[in-house]
Amino acid sequence: MVRHPRPKVVVSECLGFRPTRYDGNIIYDETVEVLKKFADLIPVCPEVGIGLGIPRNPLVLTRNGDDVCLVDTKTGEDFSRRMNGFAHSFIADLKDVDGFLMKSKSPSCGVGDAKVYGKGWAVVGRSDGIFTKLMREAFPLLPIESEKRLLKYEIRRNFFTKIFSIADLRETLSGARLRELVEFHRRNKYVLMLYSPHLLKKLGRLVAERDQREQQELKREYGRAFLEALSRNPGRGSYANVFMHLYSHVKENLVEKERKYILALIEGYRMRRVLLKTLIAYFRGFIYRLGNEYLAEQRFIDPYPEELEQMREDE
Repeated sequence: MVRHPRPKVVVSECLGFRPTRYDGNIIYDETVEVLKKFADLIPVCPEVGIGLGIPRNPLVLTRNGDDVCLVDTKTGEDFSRRMNGFAHSFIADLKDVDGFLMKSKSPSCGVGDAKVYGKGWAVVGRSDGIFTKLMREAFPLLPIESEKRLLKYEIRRNFFTKIFSIADLRETLSGARLRELVEFHRRNKYVLMLYSPHLLKKLGRLVAERDQREQQELKREYGRAFLEALSRNPGRGSYANVFMHLYSHVKENLVEKERKYILALIEGYRMRRVLLKTLIAYFRGFIYRLGNEYLAEQRFIDPYPEELEQMREDE
């Protein structure tokens, strides 16, 4: 049984915690409800945080020259300065956060999908909400997603892989023994290969040179490079490359028909004919059937709790 750490994730408070939306509503979100079982969630409503009531006038983003402002639709009052102040105070109080799950389309919390209005209330673009933008600037290497995007399996798997891997890293680096870092690197080999083969090699060298380096410096350098690797988003070619490496570990135990079939599956995924979820399940079955302990311990195969793998999706 794989043990997974509990990530610490900032979540928009209206997603199942309190009725903090501008209209006084609360939004049930399956991802958040299931994630509550496996992660420590930190709810925040930036608009309530700056002192606005429930319910309240809707806010929007407006462009004013090069600036994007947070404005009350009814009174025209600009809350940008107050939001900046609240965000910086919130950042100062955050400890060991592993990611952010924010409300889609919100002028405060949106993730690339908040409408920006210009003259005559014409939509002139879309961007992060103001609060999200400040979180991204403060934590450029941490994953930030919205609940709507997580309905897509590959986006959801990517986000979950990142937050659970970063939590595992945080726990590992807090330990006293460098042996824990060696074991962490071993079980995350294919996660790192997926996100950055170049940084996988760099991190491997750091681990190999651990006896020649000062311990805290080594941990800082390893942690920074690991986060840098996971700040990227893999494509189908990256996944196919990892699956080919996994295949090399099991092919000698397969009959010819199985080898041909699994290679066809990998190519089918590369060409968008096979789902990632299907390919992962197929490899997991081979690994468990063959009793390959090295691959069974790899976080690429089981990067987060199984219950999170069984959620509904919007393909």
